[in-house]
Amino acid sequence: MILNLATNIPSGPIVHVDGVVTIYIRQYGAGNLRIGMNREDLIAGVNLAPGQIVDGIPQAAADGIKQYFWSGDLWLISDVAGPVMVLAPAYSAYINRLKGAGAPADFTLPSEVQGNLSTY
Repeated sequence: MILNLATNIPSGPIVHVDGVVTIYIRQYGAGNLRIGMNREDLIAGVNLAPGQIVDGIPQAAADGIKQYFWSGDLWLISDVAGPVMVLAPAYSAYINRLKGAGAPADFTLPSEVQGNLSTY
């Protein structure tokens, strides 16, 4: 999904993950993006003087698409308004074929599966 973030306004939670999934994020434009697990930490980093510690994982447009392993809430904040791509393929596209369409937390061990595994 592509989100259009406003300047210094936290956006989220974009996804909430109970386990650990791989997410991909790309910052478009000139702004710097910070990624965190909660809103308060990201807000606390807005308008700080140079040299002060800022919480969150930084990302810039020059970084391209970065991969993260994520668990919990995903919050984003950008210092310049613009688009950001967030992709959590396992979280958004997982289907447990034994139970029909299900949430990503639905997981069945292969030992419980009977029949042909070639469709999994």
